[in-house]
Amino acid sequence: MYKIITVFKYKLKILMSDKNFMLAMTIIPLILTIITGYALKFENENKIPVAICDLDGSDYSNVVIEMISNKDGFEVIITGEETALKMVKDYKVEAAYIIKEGFKEKLLEGNTNGIIEQISSPSSIASNMIGEIIGGEISRIILNITAADWVVSEYDKLKADNRIKSAYEAIDINTLWQEAWDYTNSLWDSGPAMTIDYVETEKSGNINNESNTSDFSSGADSISSAAFGMLTAFIMFLIMFNSSWLVEEKENGTLKRIISGPGAISALFTGNVLSLVFIGFMQIILFSLISTIIFRVNLFAQVENICIIIIYLFSVIALSLFISSFLKTRMQLQAGAPLFSIITGFIGGCFWNLPQMGGFVKTISLFTPQGLTLDLFNELRNTADISLVNILTSWQAVILLISAILLTSFSYIRIKGLRY
Repeated sequence: MYKIITVFKYKLKILMSDKNFMLAMTIIPLILTIITGYALKFENENKIPVAICDLDGSDYSNVVIEMISNKDGFEVIITGEETALKMVKDYKVEAAYIIKEGFKEKLLEGNTNGIIEQISSPSSIASNMIGEIIGGEISRIILNITAADWVVSEYDKLKADNRIKSAYEAIDINTLWQEAWDYTNSLWDSGPAMTIDYVETEKSGNINNESNTSDFSSGADSISSAAFGMLTAFIMFLIMFNSSWLVEEKENGTLKRIISGPGAISALFTGNVLSLVFIGFMQIILFSLISTIIFRVNLFAQVENICIIIIYLFSVIALSLFISSFLKTRMQLQAGAPLFSIITGFIGGCFWNLPQMGGFVKTISLFTPQGLTLDLFNELRNTADISLVNILTSWQAVILLISAILLTSFSYIRIKGLRY
C-alpha cells in the first residue's frame, strides 16, 4: 500500500509540474462549456418584452393583463407610466400599453375608444401584432359582457311573464350575470377545433403515440445535456494525454528495471491509475461547480448522474491504458490522442445529441464510450425512481464496466510482459 501511495504522489507531482498543460486541459473545456451554456440559456428566452401600465386597477384590467401574461411568447412587465415610456425609448421593450382610467366602465358600456394607449418605437416590428392580440382579448371580454347582459335580459323577460313562480327559482341578478360571464369566458378555453394524432418513431428505440402535445426541453435540460456532453469529451482528452506515463516508462526502460522490487509493477500500475482517477474527479468537480454557480444547473444533483460519470471515467482510463500499451513513443501518443478524442467525441455525440436522433446515426454513436454514456444519461434523465441496481444492470453500463475490466486486465498483463 505504501508503494502505491508513493507512486500516486510522485505521479501527481509530475502532472502538476506541467502547469501550462493542466491549465489548458482545465480552462479550455470550461470556457467552451460557458459559451455553450450561455447560448443554450437564452435559446428558449425568445419572448417579446411588453410593458403594461394599469391606471384603472379594476378586475377587468387585471383580467386583460393575466390573459396577455398567459400567452406564449410574451414577457409582460408591469410598471408605471413613466417607466414604461422610458423602457420604450431605451428599446428594452417592444411596446408599452397604458390601460386608461375608466377602462372597466367603458367596456361595460360597450365603448372601446381610448381605453388603451399604445406606445412603440418606429422600428418596432411586433407592436401591431401585439396590439391585435390585446384587441382580441378585449373583444373576448366585450363578448362575455354581451352574453351576460343577454342572459340577464332573458331572465327579466321570464320574470315579467310570471314564468318564475317560486322564490326558490329566483336568482340574484348580479350572481346570474357573473355566472353567465364566467361560463362564456370558459368556452374560449374549451380546446382547439382540430387535433392531430401522430406516431413518433426511432427516438431512443421507442414508439410514442401523441395527441396534440409537444414536449420541449427546458433551458436547464439543454445546458445540462451540453455540459455533460462537453465533460465526457474533455475527460477523454485529459485522460488520454495523461496516460503517457506508460509510454515513458517503456521508453526509458523503467519497466525492465522495476523487476528488482517485489510488487513494484502492481504498485506502479495502481498508483498511476489512481492519479488518473484523481485528475478525472478534479475536472468533474470543476465542471459541476461552473454549471452550478453560473447556470444554476447541478449536473450531479442526482445520484444516477454521479454513477454514470464514474463508470465512464473508469472505462476511459481502461481504454487509454489499452491504447498506450501498444504505443512505442510519446510522440505517437501526442499525435494520436487529440485525433482519437475528437473523432470519438463527434461520433459519440458530445457536441450535438446524436444518441437521441435514433436510427443509423445513433447505432454508430453507441460504438464509442461517449455515445454509450450519453445514451444512458438521456435514458435515465426523465425516468423517475432510479436505483443503483437499475443503473448497473442497464446494458450501456454493463458494456462500459465489462470493457473497463477487460481492457484494464489486458493492459496490466501486457505491461508485465513488457518488462522482460
